[in-house]
Parts: sequence; C-alpha cells; structure tokens
Amino acid sequence: MRALFAVLLAGPVFAQSPDRAVAEWILRLGGTVGLAGRQETVRDLDRLPPGDIRITIADFTGTLITPDDLKRVRGLSELRELFLPAPMWNEGAGSRRDSNEAFENLAGLSKLERLHMGVHFLTVMNVQDKGIALLAPLTQLREIRLAQSRCTGKTLTPFVNLRSIDMSYSQFNDEGMRPLANMKQLERLVAKDTLVTDAGLVHLESIQNLTELNLYGCRITDAGLPSLRHLTKLRKLNLLGARITDEGLDNLAGMTELAELNLYRSSITNAGLEKLKRLRKLASLDVRYSRVTRSGVESFRAAIPSVQVAFLDTAPAQTSRAPEPKGGSEAAIVEWIRAMGGKVKMENGRATEVSLASTAVHDAQLAHVGKLAALRRLDLQATEIGDVGVRQLSRLGALEELDLSHTTVTDAGLRELAPLGALRRLYLNHTGVRGQGLGRFTRLAALEVSGSPVGDAGLDAIGALVSLERLRLSYTDVTGKGVRALAALTNLRSLDLSSNDIDDAALEALTPLTGLRDLNLNYGRFTDKGMVHLAALPALERLEVARTKITDKGIQELAALAHLRTLNLTYTGVTEEVLPALAKLSRIEELYLDTGRITDKAVDTLAQMKQLRHLNLYHTLVSEQGQKRLSQALPDCKIVYDRDSALPNRRGS
Repeated sequence: MRALFAVLLAGPVFAQSPDRAVAEWILRLGGTVGLAGRQETVRDLDRLPPGDIRITIADFTGTLITPDDLKRVRGLSELRELFLPAPMWNEGAGSRRDSNEAFENLAGLSKLERLHMGVHFLTVMNVQDKGIALLAPLTQLREIRLAQSRCTGKTLTPFVNLRSIDMSYSQFNDEGMRPLANMKQLERLVAKDTLVTDAGLVHLESIQNLTELNLYGCRITDAGLPSLRHLTKLRKLNLLGARITDEGLDNLAGMTELAELNLYRSSITNAGLEKLKRLRKLASLDVRYSRVTRSGVESFRAAIPSVQVAFLDTAPAQTSRAPEPKGGSEAAIVEWIRAMGGKVKMENGRATEVSLASTAVHDAQLAHVGKLAALRRLDLQATEIGDVGVRQLSRLGALEELDLSHTTVTDAGLRELAPLGALRRLYLNHTGVRGQGLGRFTRLAALEVSGSPVGDAGLDAIGALVSLERLRLSYTDVTGKGVRALAALTNLRSLDLSSNDIDDAALEALTPLTGLRDLNLNYGRFTDKGMVHLAALPALERLEVARTKITDKGIQELAALAHLRTLNLTYTGVTEEVLPALAKLSRIEELYLDTGRITDKAVDTLAQMKQLRHLNLYHTLVSEQGQKRLSQALPDCKIVYDRDSALPNRRGS
C-alpha cells in the first residue's frame, strides 16, 4: 500500500516518446531537428522541450552517420524533411561501399515531402537508381536533391507530385528526363553539368508551371529550344555553355516573366540582344564570352535600364566615337566618317570607297553609310557590326566589294545582303557565317571565310557559286569529304585550304579545277599517295604544302608542274635527293626548304636554278662555305640562312 500511495503522489506516468530518443541521438551527433508545433529548429540537446514530441525535420548534414543508421528514422511517422550527408554513401576515395538497399528504411515515411542529399567532397556520391527505386511508395514527395549521384533519373517515375528536382553533376540523362513529363506541378529543375541533350528537352513541353530551369553545361543547341517555348512562367533560365545562336532565341519570346537569363559562352550576337529586348522583366543577363559587343550591350541597357548585364569586353576601348552627322547629306556623312577615324575616296563628288575598319562604328550608325548610293567598296572589318546593322546596307546597289571580317555577322545577316546584285568580292573571315546563307550570291568572284565555322555542311552552298575565281577556306573545319562539293568551281584561280583535315581523297577531288594557279594546302593530312593528283593541275604557279607528311616520293610528282613559280616545302620530308627533279622547273622563283635534309651536296644543283629570287635554307645542314658559294652563284636571289639554326636543339623547332 505504501508503494502504491507513493506512485499516486508522484503523478501520472509517461512512456518515453520514440521520437524523443531519435531526436536526442540526432542532436548528440551534431545534427538538427524540427518539431511539430514549433517554427524554430533545435540544435542543442538542452533546447529539446519536455513531454511528447514529433520530429518533422531531421537534418544530418555534417554528421558521421552510416546507411545502417537509417533504421533509426524509419519510425518517424510525422517526418516531412530529411537531409542526409553525401559522404555516408561512400566515405572516401576508393570506397566500394554500396548501401543503396538502406533506402528501404525510408519507404514507410508516408509524410516525407523533402529529401536532400548533401554535398560530397568527392565528385560522385554512390547513390544509384536502384536505391531511389526503393522509395517508390513515397508518391507524396515534393522536393528531391540527388546532386553528384550516379542516378540517371529513370526511377523517378512514381514521384509525380515533385515540385523541385536537383540532379546537378549526376548521370542524369535524356532517358531520366522522360518521367518528368507526368510531373505537372514541377516548378524547379536543376540539371547542371548532366548528360541532358536536346532530345531530353521534349519531355518538358507539357510542364506549364516551371519557373526555374538550369541547364548549365548541358549539350543544348538551337534544335532543342523549341521544346522550351511554352514554358511561359519561367523566371530563371540558365543556358551556360549551350551552343545556341540568335536564331534559337526566337523560342524565348514568350517568356515574358523571365528575370534571370544566363547565355555565358553562347554564340549570340547583338542581333540576339535585339530579340531579348522584348523581355522587359529581365533583371540579370550574362553574355560573357558570347559574340555580343560593347555597342550591343549599351543599346540593350538603354532599352531595359534596370537590367544588370555581365559582359566581358575583350576589345580595346575605342576613343574615336564622333557625333552623329549634321544632316543627311552625303557631304555630312563623309565628314562624319572621317571624324570616326575612317577613310573615304571620292570620285566626281561622290563617295565610292569607304573604310571604317577598326573604328567604333556600330549597327545603328550604318544607316548613314547606307545612304551612299555610289559606294563600290566598303570595309567594315574589326568593327562591332552584326546582323542588325547589315540590314542598312541592302540599298547599296552599286557595291562591288564588302569586307565584314572579324565582325559578328552570321548567315542571318547575309540574307539582308541579297539585293546587292553588283557584289563581286565578299570577305567574311572570322565571322559567325556557316555558309548556308551564301548560295544567293551567285555572281561572286572572290569569297573569303577563313576562320569561320563553315565545315563540310557549308561547302554545298559555296560549291554552287560557279563564278568564283578566288576562295579562301583556311581554318574552317572542312574535310576531304566536303571538298568534293567544290568540283564545279572550274573558274577558280586561287584556293586556300590550309589548316583543314585535307587527305589524299581531297586532293583527288581537286583534279577538275584545272585552272588553279594558286593552291595552299599547308598543315594538311595528305601523304605521298595523294601528290600524284596535283600533277593534274597544270596551271599551278604557286603551291604551298608546308607542315605536311610528304617526302621525296611525293614531291617528285611536282616536277610535272611546268608553270610553278613558288613552292613551299617547309617542315616536310624533303631531302637533297629530290632537288635534281625540282631543278627542271624552269620558272621556279621561290623555293622554301626550311628543315629539309639539305647539305652542301645540294649546292651545285641549287646553283643551276638561276631564276631563283628567294631560297629558304633555314634549319638545313648547309655550311657557311656552301651558303657563300650559293650567294656567288645566285647574286639576284635572297637566301634565308642561319648557321646556328642547324644545331640539334633548333632543327625541327
């Protein structure tokens, strides 16, 4: 009786809440818990309230738990948010731990809405699709973060109520994008540096509530952007590194709520910025390392004053800006051009030639130049001109020569030049032109696109310009396969294919071009086998095959080119053994033998070539005495020679 009386005096008896034991364990590990009915989370054990508690948030970030420890949270019936440390799945480099079966402990958490994996100090966290598949009963999930995981996304299908997905730096791919088509409430997708491509974007077409889309570092091109055009609620869009152009930006026109847009390292130009001016709510725009210029950015900022533009200007600051012309007369425009630092040539009181090369002229100002109706030659190279400004030139009906090299002009801009029926010479070196827009210029006699991204695809259009006499295609990524498209250009006199993937088949494809006089094949991939095809070009006067793999065997084929005046064999396998064959070229005036295996034995043969005016013997093994003999035998020839260039540490350098 005394014992019973003592119990009654002590008050009611409470069994310890199972959630309390788990909460104390989490706090002792250094984690954080959130409790039902309390807004603030608990970080310290002494802040844990007395009585019955229910855990709604379990944050293990920074703790040293293992996958087996998840058994202790499986009974948390009110748990809504769970944050797990990434290193628990593979604790160090070289770890072979595969504990994906531990996810089964979470499958009964019927109220869980938010599941986050933390940041790993390694590049990959060993969470796989098979582990996420065990969470299939958790259809109520609203937010999941699987960054740095091995997950492809293919097991996300059950989670149709997700609002936010973060798969950054994981193996998330196009197949993993497929389940997203049924997640109609999805608002946020972060897929930074994943394997998503254009093909995967089609699964976003029906997700109308998306407000944030991060495709940073994904392989996205213009072809994929139409799948995004219906995402009109987007406020944040990250396309860093995407291979998109001005044309692709048309698909963003309906995104009027867009506040942040990242186009870092894209191929957009000032013409693209013009299209973005419709997005009046833009607050942040990143166009670093794109093709936009200072003038384009200034125009954009003027249109949307509140926008913050990240722009890295790699061009030197221009100081030659001048006031606009005083009136629209030709005299006023000529005065303005000269004030800008340009040059003008006049004939009978009319401007016939204008150069604004390397000046600060920009797109809007080309409206003035477009009024010079008698203009025959216009040089705009190395300016901030782009597709927007080129439109102003369509009225120059007398224009015969136009240089837009080192500008941001693309094929879209070339369409604006179609009315220029008198155009004969067009220079587009180091622009954004790919070639598809060139087919309309059928009367061109000279075309240069060196350093532009033409590739084999662009050669089809160029190959139709049968009036061409001069064509420069160096550094354009064309190959032997593409060169076949040039077979119809029988009027060609000069062709530059240097620094491209030109093989033996390409040389064979050139044989119909029998009128060629100047051919540059430097840095090609062809061999002696292909050299026989050059003998089919009897009109050749200048041939450059420097830095190629040819040897005497192939060089010997050139003896048939009776009209050859210049031959560049720099850094080839040429030796003195082939020189007697080359000596038969009676018109040769320039011969480059840099790094050839040429010794004093060749002096007598070279001395017989009295027509030589330039001889390069740099990095050869000819002695000073041999060089003196040659100088005496060829008094009208400039001989490039340096005794020390034959040293072992310099030959071949």
